Amino acid sequence: IHGGDLETSLMLCLLPGQVKMDRAVKEYPQGLPEDSLLSMEGQLSFAWLTKGLTQSGVLGDATAATEEKGDRLLASLCDGWVNVIRDIYRFQQPDVTKR
Repeated sequence: IHGGDLETSLMLCLLPGQVKMDRAVKEYPQGLPEDSLLSMEGQLSFAWLTKGLTQSGVLGDATAATEEKGDRLLASLCDGWVNVIRDIYRFQQPDVTKR
């Protein structure tokens, strides 16, 4: 969710000199109720700070990150945004005043 595999992989791709993999950790929040409708993400999310959930502030597994995963994630994100921008460009607002 924060500072885990995907975010760290993306940073390894974009700014590898800023990532200190020797300090990477794997940490997940403990004690969250599993039977609650409230969750950290989703339709009924609650407010949270990373330092309030884990000692390191990481929510995930940064040790699994690789630059190659970051490359694939960046390509996928870019493809997705190209599709969004293309769709916005092509969108034609219907004229509801014509009857």
